[in-house]
Amino acid sequence: MGVLRYIFAYKKLVIIIFLLLMSTLLVVKMLEIVSFPITKLTPKRAAQHSNMSSTGDAAQAVASVGNSGNTAVAAGTIEIALIFRHGSEKETLQHNFQECIQSVLQYTSSPLRIHVVTDAASYAVATKLVQNIFKANDWHDKPLKMLHVPTEGVELLSEGAGSAMVGVLQEFFTSRRNSYYRDPLFFFSLFLHNILPTLTQVILMDVDVRVVDDIADLHSHFSKFQPHHVIGMSQELAPTYRHVLSAYRINHPTTTLGSPPDEGGFPGYNSGVMLVNIPALNSSTIIASYLERKLLEERCNYYSFRGNLGDQDLYTLIAFDHPYLFYTLPCTWNRQLCQWWRNRGYSLVFDHYFNCPGKVSLYHGNCKSTIPELPGPVSANKVLQ
Repeated sequence: MGVLRYIFAYKKLVIIIFLLLMSTLLVVKMLEIVSFPITKLTPKRAAQHSNMSSTGDAAQAVASVGNSGNTAVAAGTIEIALIFRHGSEKETLQHNFQECIQSVLQYTSSPLRIHVVTDAASYAVATKLVQNIFKANDWHDKPLKMLHVPTEGVELLSEGAGSAMVGVLQEFFTSRRNSYYRDPLFFFSLFLHNILPTLTQVILMDVDVRVVDDIADLHSHFSKFQPHHVIGMSQELAPTYRHVLSAYRINHPTTTLGSPPDEGGFPGYNSGVMLVNIPALNSSTIIASYLERKLLEERCNYYSFRGNLGDQDLYTLIAFDHPYLFYTLPCTWNRQLCQWWRNRGYSLVFDHYFNCPGKVSLYHGNCKSTIPELPGPVSANKVLQ
């Protein structure tokens, strides 16, 4: 009888432990759902919302992070879009995404909606990364909403009616077949009116950036756009387009195109951070004309222009002819760190391009540059190694 009593007690203990474990797992799962409920915005759903305001009913389907009880889009919400393609496969990309989002959240004074252009597997990774950010920082008052913009939808646009256009752009602006920017996604800004049909303004950012200031200050530059402005970007902080225009500059020795700003020149634009007026971009007949082979070939031949940087090259080329379409952001909102050109024939002029006075608001670790871990206000001209 004593033995049976012990066996019965042991079984009872095992059952209790099992029930406790299941209860714990259930609670954890519920917490994850409450803390980070996200709605996937498929192309079909986007089409259903196409007649709604970006700050209206369309947002009701999107649940929030940090304040799960409030699913409405608050006034003053800032819209951000970024590409996280193949994020499930690349640890470096995951690290950059997490650091980027965390830095934006750390300094923001405004509610945010972040549109993540990626595949389903990578979006699941992005979701988990953001969960980790909120848990690690014990944030409960950070109003963030995330939307999945499936790459399949973007690819359908670029393969459908836009396939000929993308093919032409790839020919002129990703001339190397193994170019990182050859992916059609690097021209997705041209499809924003289809991809994000409810929005009028959006900040496009690369994931290799770190924000060290309130993103609302960047967004405030939209209020400085004139009616003719379509896109806002910072200038290129390297002699990239001096090199691209080498032949043209030899034949046009007085040109300022490709020269640094301190010589009164225009060094081109960098698309790592872009402020886009979506309706203006979609309705611009000038930009549309540069998507046609005839004009594109004529202007590229005129400037002896062949690029490898996707839509950045396209917009820089257009800016050569039509600078008034573009608003120039301060370099401090895209403090590029790439020094690749310094030791490739441009050491004597490099610092004329790399110079960026003022307090850094956003670091851009382009060409895999290391972003410094520097707390507090940082001089943009601090030596970056």
